[in-house]
Amino acid sequence: MLRYAVALAMIALPQAAMAQSAPVDGPVTVEIVAAGEAKVPANRFRFSVKVAGKGADDKAAEAALAANRARLVQALAAKGIREGQPLEGAGANPLASLVGAFTGHGKPSFALDTADGNEKPQSTATETVFFDAPTRAAATAASPIAEANGGKMADEVIALLDDYVGPTRQAKADALAKARAEAAAYATTLGLRRATIARISEKQDMVAGSMSFFLQLIGMFAGKQGAASDTVTVNANLSVEFQLSR
Repeated sequence: MLRYAVALAMIALPQAAMAQSAPVDGPVTVEIVAAGEAKVPANRFRFSVKVAGKGADDKAAEAALAANRARLVQALAAKGIREGQPLEGAGANPLASLVGAFTGHGKPSFALDTADGNEKPQSTATETVFFDAPTRAAATAASPIAEANGGKMADEVIALLDDYVGPTRQAKADALAKARAEAAAYATTLGLRRATIARISEKQDMVAGSMSFFLQLIGMFAGKQGAASDTVTVNANLSVEFQLSR
């Protein structure tokens, strides 16, 4: 019975305890996946305005829409707000890449208004125009300007960065530092002293990448009640392979 009790106790021991009691000679290869982040003050606040124009037919409605859009762009430019521009270095950040794809304005859509009484039907052209403001306050103040020029501003104001290259590198450096710390912990547990980097990969695990994207998406669109953050969090995931040795 005692023999069986000892065997069960050995099985129940944590792996770390087992390793500490029996150091290995090495070298040992360990691969660590680490997530890093960089928090950077936003310097661009994107919002959208739905602009409309009416006319006797689609051509006239499109012309009216173009005139309203031109007035809106000019009015907002006077407040330091420009049409949405591409984001630098957003390709490495899936969320920034997604939001950054919505710039300027697209093709208008048309709808025919039902005639009332003896009035002739009218065509209505609508399109969504994206703008970048230098501050959240400037973006919020754009709502009455949009309404005065035949548009309606959406509720969401999204904090963005002009350039994602530097912050993405900061996030990678943070991930690498975390991976080093974990590798050092493994080395200590195994009775080894050196942790040398052998390989770094930026390939994303599908599950982890999807979860990270989802959490960022929640953070980006959260705070509609006035608690929105003016800080952009840039994330990066790395897979780092270490050689642990004496």
